[in-house]
Amino acid sequence: MSRKITILTGSPHLNGTSSKLADAFVNGTSDKNNVYRFDAGLNASQINFLKLDENEATIHDDDLISQEVMPHIIDSDVLVLCTSLYYYGINAELKAIIDRFYEYNHELKGGKDVYILITGYDAGDQNSSAYRPLVEYFEQLCKYMRWNIKGTVIGSDSWNAKKLRKYIFETADLSKNIS
Repeated sequence: MSRKITILTGSPHLNGTSSKLADAFVNGTSDKNNVYRFDAGLNASQINFLKLDENEATIHDDDLISQEVMPHIIDSDVLVLCTSLYYYGINAELKAIIDRFYEYNHELKGGKDVYILITGYDAGDQNSSAYRPLVEYFEQLCKYMRWNIKGTVIGSDSWNAKKLRKYIFETADLSKNIS
């Protein structure tokens, strides 16, 4: 069975650690799956922030996010959110796209499988004080959107090449399970 997979990354680093996890996820998926990837950090100049009018209605921007990215997210069965740890939180570029979910709340809610990929230089695990706020953010987002978290990779201490290789293999293995 073919699945539609959308991968969103946030890092502005072309070959950074989180980008390498996204690459591994793509490489691990079956050729039967339809994969769309958007690197928000590399396209930051084309991302408009969520705008609301005085009645809290969205001011729709006819931009790359509304024309290309959001249709892929809405249509996908699987959503992969990939970020590096920035001051205990998410990349600003990825956050800008997630904030745009507001415009499409009803179309997005329910039925998606989600994979979370996080890298960072802190040596802790997902329960450490460094990663816990970000993991909780994604958990709350998925709970609100009624999405199912199917897997998480916390690439801690990812400056270490040996550990990063381990996370790359772990990510590729995780994506092989999508069917």
